[in-house]
Amino acid sequence: MVRVEIQPFHASFRTMATSYSKLKELITLRVSMSDMHSQILHAMKGLYQNDINSARRYEQITTIGQLLKVLELRDVLSEENILPLQVLSQRLPDNMEVMNSITCYEPNHGPKQNINQYAEEHTQQTVLPKPPPKENQGSAFSDGLCEKKRERITETIVEEIGSYWRNLARYLGIQEWRIDEIQCNGKPIEEKAAEIMEMYKKRADRKKWFFDLLEALEKSRRRELCKKIRDIATMNI
Repeated sequence: MVRVEIQPFHASFRTMATSYSKLKELITLRVSMSDMHSQILHAMKGLYQNDINSARRYEQITTIGQLLKVLELRDVLSEENILPLQVLSQRLPDNMEVMNSITCYEPNHGPKQNINQYAEEHTQQTVLPKPPPKENQGSAFSDGLCEKKRERITETIVEEIGSYWRNLARYLGIQEWRIDEIQCNGKPIEEKAAEIMEMYKKRADRKKWFFDLLEALEKSRRRELCKKIRDIATMNI
């Protein structure tokens, strides 16, 4: 069996050879993490209502991931036609990383097929307004995912990281002396992990904390936990 080595999550999106699956996953995560998820989903469903072509299926679509799967089934979205991903990227605030990934992807692929002309026109005409500035900007986790998802992510890591908490702490940039302090405090492992996550929240980069966390889990050899965290980010909760 050939072993495929997974590259650090956010770093892999910055390579020139951006694959279709990685591009789609990046955009799905970015939309899911946005406070404007519901607005973006509503706008996209309206834009592609004729392509969805089923009132029942239309009502069943509650996440961007589900919408993209339907568009793939309808042959509206594919490796050769990433127009729906371009439309999505136009609606994302702080979309520079996504736009760069699309730019890296496009030159390597052929002409688009089965284009929704209405959607194509709106890639340049319709951009949802950016949300107003948030309060409590000092908190590293105050941006991106909704509060329920942030809490679920933290709880999942605290409950499941186990003895790997020290490795996670190191890859999250926690100082060694602090790790030693926590190691010797006599508390249960879950409480040690909770302390590490609390430290990380205070020092993390507000815009890329989620991707740094995924990368730290990958390096800690907790890939199954990393997958759970990504799944939480795309849940409709």
